[in-house]
Amino acid sequence: MKHVIAIRKALFIGLYAFGLCGAASATVTTLASYKLGEADAGATVGALAANPTLASVGAVNLPRVGAPTYSNTVPTLTRPSPLSVAFNGASDGFRVGSVLSTVTDNFGIEAWVRPTSNTGDSQIAYNGNTATSGWGLFRQGSDYAVLYGGNAVLRATGSVDLNQWTHLAVVRASGTTTLYKNGVSVATMVDGPNAPAGGFSIGINPLLDGEYFAGNIDEVRVFTFAAGQFTTSDLSSGLAFSDPVPAVPTVSTLGLTLTLLLLFIAGARFIRRR
Repeated sequence: MKHVIAIRKALFIGLYAFGLCGAASATVTTLASYKLGEADAGATVGALAANPTLASVGAVNLPRVGAPTYSNTVPTLTRPSPLSVAFNGASDGFRVGSVLSTVTDNFGIEAWVRPTSNTGDSQIAYNGNTATSGWGLFRQGSDYAVLYGGNAVLRATGSVDLNQWTHLAVVRASGTTTLYKNGVSVATMVDGPNAPAGGFSIGINPLLDGEYFAGNIDEVRVFTFAAGQFTTSDLSSGLAFSDPVPAVPTVSTLGLTLTLLLLFIAGARFIRRR
């Protein structure tokens, strides 16, 4: 009976160690999150968007350009965001004259978008200078695309669906850039960005008047992560409003090693005592 108790104790200790060390989440750090309505006091449908619109994560609020308005046209999730922002495609957006990050690898930017036009080019969310540096999401005609200012463009041909909500994300992970549409990879490249310098914007060029977005944008997020840790479940493509970003369990080598070692010791003691 003592042998059984000893083994049970060892198993408990091993499993406890595995629980402490074996479950880890992908190292995703949200640098900035813009709910485009929910963080702005007094936001109501049809009202002029706040100046500035407030970041729900991060300290950089975005001054308003022109007259974007709050809308109840929102992504169709189980618990949808109650508000988005509608842009007229001619004179409005949000921007600030500083970048959110200067990283060039292991980062992502995502947004929900509902375009009402596929004419010309329009910025969705951009960090840097579209002519010389940085990274972001934009619409080029009927294509959603990744823009690395002054360096590279990655397009997903014919990917724009007018008057439909779409989740978009650009993720650069360990030297590979991927454009995601609704959580699925639609284009990749190895080209990387120049270090961002300039500004950050939603629905407009970050530094100049132009490249206005026509339609609705919601839930913009900028994030970074440890090399090798990103998974597609770190994206917000399938989340209901206000749900946390899911942690992806991964088996820790240390936790597994401790568990096996403790089980081995328990077995050896059992054999000696017999």
